[in-house]
Amino acid sequence: MKQFIARFNKLYIFNDALSLEARIFNLVMIFGIFAGCAAMIARIVEKVSFIAVGAVFATSVIIYIAFVISNKFNLHKYAIFAAIIIICDLLFPLIYFSNGGISSGMGGYFILGIFLHLLLLKGKTCAVMLVINVIIVLGSYIAEKLFPGLVTPFSADFQIYADHIQTVLVSGMFIGLVVKYQTRIIELERKKAVSATQAKANFLANISHEIRTPLNAIMGLGELELSKNHDTETLSNLGKMNDSGKILLTIINDLLDISKIESGRFEIIPVDYQITSLINDTVNMNIVRIRNKPVEFHLKVDENLPMMLFGDELRIRQILNNLLSNAFKYTRRGDVWLSVSGKPIDARGGRQRMLLEAAIKDTGIGIQKENIGKLFSIYSQLDAKSNRLIEGTGLGLSITRNMVEMMNGSVSVESEYGQGSTFTVSIPQQIVDPAVLGRTAAESLERFRFYEMSRERRQRTHIQMPYIHVLVVDDVPTNLDVARGMLMSYGITVDCVPSGLEAIELIRARAVLYDAIFMDHMMPQMDGIETVNVIRNELDSDYAKNIPIIALTANAIIGNEQLFLENGFQDVLTKPIDMTKLDNILQKWLRNPQKEAELGLGKNTGEDEKTNDGEGEFSMFAIDGLNYKEGLERFGNRKESYHRVLVSYAAGLPALLEKLNCVNAEDLADYRITIHGIKGASYGVSANALGKKAEALEMAAKNNELETVRAGNDPFIDDANEFLSALNNALSP
Repeated sequence: MKQFIARFNKLYIFNDALSLEARIFNLVMIFGIFAGCAAMIARIVEKVSFIAVGAVFATSVIIYIAFVISNKFNLHKYAIFAAIIIICDLLFPLIYFSNGGISSGMGGYFILGIFLHLLLLKGKTCAVMLVINVIIVLGSYIAEKLFPGLVTPFSADFQIYADHIQTVLVSGMFIGLVVKYQTRIIELERKKAVSATQAKANFLANISHEIRTPLNAIMGLGELELSKNHDTETLSNLGKMNDSGKILLTIINDLLDISKIESGRFEIIPVDYQITSLINDTVNMNIVRIRNKPVEFHLKVDENLPMMLFGDELRIRQILNNLLSNAFKYTRRGDVWLSVSGKPIDARGGRQRMLLEAAIKDTGIGIQKENIGKLFSIYSQLDAKSNRLIEGTGLGLSITRNMVEMMNGSVSVESEYGQGSTFTVSIPQQIVDPAVLGRTAAESLERFRFYEMSRERRQRTHIQMPYIHVLVVDDVPTNLDVARGMLMSYGITVDCVPSGLEAIELIRARAVLYDAIFMDHMMPQMDGIETVNVIRNELDSDYAKNIPIIALTANAIIGNEQLFLENGFQDVLTKPIDMTKLDNILQKWLRNPQKEAELGLGKNTGEDEKTNDGEGEFSMFAIDGLNYKEGLERFGNRKESYHRVLVSYAAGLPALLEKLNCVNAEDLADYRITIHGIKGASYGVSANALGKKAEALEMAAKNNELETVRAGNDPFIDDANEFLSALNNALSP
């Protein structure tokens, strides 16, 4: 019996394939059948008229037929309509006149009928049917008043009491049951919503990690090459590559940011920043969007802008990026203008303030007046049919509005369809340094010549810290190369290990007392959080408990920063590694001005040792599966740099392949992490054939396709070893 009830509930009451109205209708019908049977028995015991008993019996039969037909042929919509007319508008009045009239308990059933109208019907249908039912109910009472002979009275007082008791019990139980059911449905839907939100968060975390890991190598190595003395054309190409990577990052960040905004966990983090850096980086990130379109970009900068401001530079840059990217996307030909200015406002907290204003104007397709109100809606791309070839997530403007409002600013739009649009953003900022930008710097920005100036400035401001010794932990060799290269530009001594276990042993041995640890999150055997827990809680030393540990993570998802901070980390550095953020972390946790003074250190002049690779033809590696030309171009046509990473790749690959030798169901998670690392590193050095095979195995592991992994694993290892042998031969002197 218990199994029957469970199956019945699953099919008819808690079946998500049915609409809520259909499920409530089924619940009403089942209750009605049992209530009708009980009422029929009660009326037989009460010895009321045959007509009253027959009407109750007919009601139960109609309810049963309606239930069967509606579920068999999926006709709930029509069954609800028919059942309400027959039961509430026909049978209830019939029972009223044949069962004691106003002396009976039919008043309760009339109330129940009104409740059913409101519960099961919608919109105009509900309003019309409800009015009809109220007229019928009132008509029944008026008819009895005017024509008492129409009513069959009860023959005994106990019938009156019994009928009222029965009505109260049936109506009360029914209404209570429906309320209880709807409460249960709400609870189930809430759990589903929570589960869906968690699934979304997990999905975003996976996507973020999958994309950020290779981006870390691309942008990190590109950043390192940009700091070297290349020729002008190479620097320009490297800069464009780096900026294109940043554009891809904005897409990832849009997904993560809207999720943070929806959950109420989005934060505004103000810092001191240079207005020149903000404008320069924004322009250079977006100007590549012109590509081959006949579009001209114009920049106007107010020379009276203060040099240093206090605010969330990252979010302001993101706002401008969103608006500029839209301007370039929707302008097929013509012009795009960006003007940046400011005006003083009331001081607050002892600091002068200004209203930073940016206007982005274009000659694009414009916006229809009726659509302007929808412009900042989430997941919305207006005129999607006409703009179907234009890329975009539909999140940018929604994020922009939310961020501007969180900074107590405003955003407005003026547009004429077919002529273009102007977006104006105003955000209050505190003034750190009242010294103004000046005409020279403003003109340099407007001529797009500030890029080289900013690059030189960044080179000059790298503080040298040779007194610092750090440990970097990451299971992907290429990621170790990126982190090592970035940290060494500060003169820092860097040790690298590929696992949490090795890091623990180094900290336990204390042969070197590191000043900080940079710890990857996702690693096989023991991830970063587990490793830090061991270091903090199981190694009995003040050194292990207090050493700064910085999380290196490609999972830039909601709550991750707090997750790391709650598990023994001091700070978080997301991949791809941003040099500005790295610089901030080094300044915050490691820099020691006193030691610099003792050592007589100054700022790095940026004069990196120049390698002379020559400009002639490089001999191509005749290795199947390696796109040597592509790889060389990726490293700015600097053969020594590319070969150095190839050597690192060749040295690290055998250890990773060794981990793939045994594949079992319980090892699939570790297998996926390892093959993921091989995939990213292979693509990073342009070993594309091997990267593609690794990617296929990673997807199979992700989908728990054990047999597919087993079938492809040995051939993959053979191919990788063959490739590795050829690569080592080519790299040999």
